[in-house]
Amino acid sequence: MRSVLIPNLMVEDVASTVRFYQDVLNFELQMGVEPVDNAPPNFVTELTKDMMLEWANMTGLGAEVMFQERNSFTAEVPALEGAAIGASQTLYFRIEEDIDAHYENIKDKVTVVVEPTTKFYGMREWYM
Repeated sequence: MRSVLIPNLMVEDVASTVRFYQDVLNFELQMGVEPVDNAPPNFVTELTKDMMLEWANMTGLGAEVMFQERNSFTAEVPALEGAAIGASQTLYFRIEEDIDAHYENIKDKVTVVVEPTTKFYGMREWYM
């Protein structure tokens, strides 16, 4: 098994986050966990319309990322109790398709923070 970095991001609503990553970024749900009180976890590989999730693992754009809902996350990492959801970092996806075409395909589905621009180091990037 190779070593790899997989971000686990705390979110308020895992199912909505999964839907965004599926519908807008074309990620695939690898596995999710439905919240079940006083029972073993229910693992799923497909998200149905009204399903809620407390954790999910997704892949796409050559990346792997996990999402975990606040209560579950802070139960595992009590130091994050009361922490604001949000981050002061960015996640970069290097994609094979033309970055401007990618931007045109999804710009109306996301909040664009920075329009596509070519950086001093030669990479063309945009932020959502």
